Amino acid sequence: MVFDKQLIIIGGKGGVGRTTVALALGTTLARHGRRVLVTHARSKQRLANLLGCPHVGEQICAVEENLWAVNMNPTAAIREIGMMVLRFKTLYNAVLENKLVKHFLRAVPALEQYSMLGKAWFHTTEKLADGRPKYDTVIFDGPATGHLINMLRIPQVILDTVPSGPLIRDAEKAQQLLSDARRAMMWIVTLAEEMPVSETLDLHRAATQELGIHVGGIIVNQLYPDDFQRDDILRGDLQRLRGHCSEPQLKQMVRAAQTMCSRRDINNKYMEILDKKLSLPRAELPNLFVDELDRDSLDTLSRRLDRSLIGL
Repeated sequence: MVFDKQLIIIGGKGGVGRTTVALALGTTLARHGRRVLVTHARSKQRLANLLGCPHVGEQICAVEENLWAVNMNPTAAIREIGMMVLRFKTLYNAVLENKLVKHFLRAVPALEQYSMLGKAWFHTTEKLADGRPKYDTVIFDGPATGHLINMLRIPQVILDTVPSGPLIRDAEKAQQLLSDARRAMMWIVTLAEEMPVSETLDLHRAATQELGIHVGGIIVNQLYPDDFQRDDILRGDLQRLRGHCSEPQLKQMVRAAQTMCSRRDINNKYMEILDKKLSLPRAELPNLFVDELDRDSLDTLSRRLDRSLIGL
């Protein structure tokens, strides 16, 4: 069940709407009373416009009741993790702000990726003064498929290669969380098209077979309407009109309807492939056909996602 997880990873191919879905899920959980932090890994999307707030940067900001967001970048994340490990700012400045050390750290493979994953993990451990979790759920809006898989490998690589110390301790806790299906899960966002579905299958295979991460389900985004598929009379009327209309505006309408119908046929084809290949719950979100998504768009998707998740 998605409503009781400490960490939810949002994965999928680039361009499928991962960030939008992560925010829609965040607003859904917040509406149900969960204290939610949505963490983005260097998102280029206009987060503030989507959330209807002034700015979302490297510092955590409150969006609304029960909802916070942060757009992480490696420099800030490394600084924050360095402070966690070294504890004291003077010690941090002496060590990690040293020019030679900074040059060395830039050459360390995967440090930037791990810093953002580590920051997301850290926020799952934070507590309020009364001992309750500061955030009930942290949503990690990760990078596209290949980069996400590499990022999620890093805690185990650290455990296998790094001598004991603070870094090992935190990597072990992060790995324990990632592999605990009671506390963490991944949801894969896809379009019902060939390449996104192919990457969905690859990501599912890597998550479950290689990384040991539980995949909770699939969110199929930007679906075309299925009006013509559900109504045989309407589809028959469209077929009859196709070759028997000469009025320009009507021809444009028929052409647009045909495009919508054929796109939904493609959507259905690839959803059938998902059903055959993966026995997973599936939520569906519509294509809103707007030039730019805003807060109203996000609320529409959140409500649709809410209904889908409750029915799963």
